[in-house]
Amino acid sequence: MTHEFLALLLGVSRQGVTVALHELEGQGLIRGTRNLIRILDRKGLMALADGFYGVAEAEYELTIRKRRK
Repeated sequence: MTHEFLALLLGVSRQGVTVALHELEGQGLIRGTRNLIRILDRKGLMALADGFYGVAEAEYELTIRKRRK
């Protein structure tokens, strides 16, 4: 996944994605290589997200998966 594609998905600038990924790498939460982002500390990412982690996943469960049953 490229920085440009992530930016498109998130509706932000590519430069913003690059800065954010560097910040997360600097904190030891992720490791980014070409077209791959490896999560090193999921609990740390969840703490940093401060309650926003899982919101999209929960919405997906409520809307998409219910329709499939």
